[in-house]
Amino acid sequence: MGIVASPAQPKGNIGMTLFGTNNDDSTVTLPDMGFNFYYNATVVRQLRTSGNTWVGFGSATEHLKINRRDASYNKLFFALETEGGKKTFRVRFEGNGVYSQWGINDLIWELTLFETGVMRLVIEKIPNTGTNSFDNPNVGTQTLTLNNGSSLIFFPGTADGKNYTIYYNSNYVPTNEKYLMVDDEGIKIYSSGLWSKIANLPLTEEMFLSFGLDNIPQSYAGITGNPKLYFYSDDDTKKANPAKYILETKEVVTSKPKVIKQRSDFLIPSGKNISNITVDTSFVRRDTSGNPISTNGAIKLAISFDGGNSYHTFNQTSGSFERIDINNLNAFLNQGINVNALNQLNYSELNQLLTENRTIRFAYLIYKPTLDDVCKLKKIKIMFN
Repeated sequence: MGIVASPAQPKGNIGMTLFGTNNDDSTVTLPDMGFNFYYNATVVRQLRTSGNTWVGFGSATEHLKINRRDASYNKLFFALETEGGKKTFRVRFEGNGVYSQWGINDLIWELTLFETGVMRLVIEKIPNTGTNSFDNPNVGTQTLTLNNGSSLIFFPGTADGKNYTIYYNSNYVPTNEKYLMVDDEGIKIYSSGLWSKIANLPLTEEMFLSFGLDNIPQSYAGITGNPKLYFYSDDDTKKANPAKYILETKEVVTSKPKVIKQRSDFLIPSGKNISNITVDTSFVRRDTSGNPISTNGAIKLAISFDGGNSYHTFNQTSGSFERIDINNLNAFLNQGINVNALNQLNYSELNQLLTENRTIRFAYLIYKPTLDDVCKLKKIKIMFN
């Protein structure tokens, strides 16, 4: 279905787990969502919030503000659910527009995160006495218009959670879209590196829903004769206009992530502590008229405290440094330190990890998803106090 032009309704707290009560200012971390959610090129497994009615995606940063002020909640609920066969994580806030007026319940909202990367915010009640805004990666902070009965869908423009489009008075219904292959031998699915037969023709809806693939594998192993790829969707728009959604085979050129290791260490003066690390980068290219265009380039960072023998990344969920294998490109890309989030490092722990030699060095992963993307590392700066 996708985006539906009718407001979503709050589901209420029945069947949800009560996480906390009577919170004024304390920041809390909700349990693991059960799936990877991407926001601003970072994997998010846990949300943070407080009685002051904001949400942080993977950190205590106030990314989403819902009547943000010195408020409070009476009860905070969460639930791991499914919608349209997709995993979701729903939070329900039942609170008060003023921190001292316990039990008023004039501020009630629900936020649902889908494993597809989409977010849904439903406002049951809101006094509109605070700030309503959303930090939209690659776009900037956007003011939100929220009222009783509001329903907003935040639809990402990229798979890593950037360039969200915000739909008001709308709902989101995940689509079921599946693929099956048919060749001279019959109907096939891809498993264990090979296309294998599961049935004879004809194709049925049940086959797609039971055995269909979510993505098209880049392999022809096991295919014979004249293969045809079949696509199933319950999206009404696609079903009504099938000619607009004909599959095409195109060559997509990507670049392999590149790891750059420093050959020497930075010496940390005795008696000094690292107060901040900043990296000067650029992910912008220019069009033919000279206008800047943001691209999806990415730089990830790892830190060595032992002359490059081992490296550490920072886990925002646990709030601590962890070992990482920088030779594992997927691990480095997904778990490395985001250069745009260095202010969120635990610098107290970082200084404790300094050895007697008091040296650190860095490894950088440079990633350009396509040849049109830009990824420039200009300089790194270490500040002391």
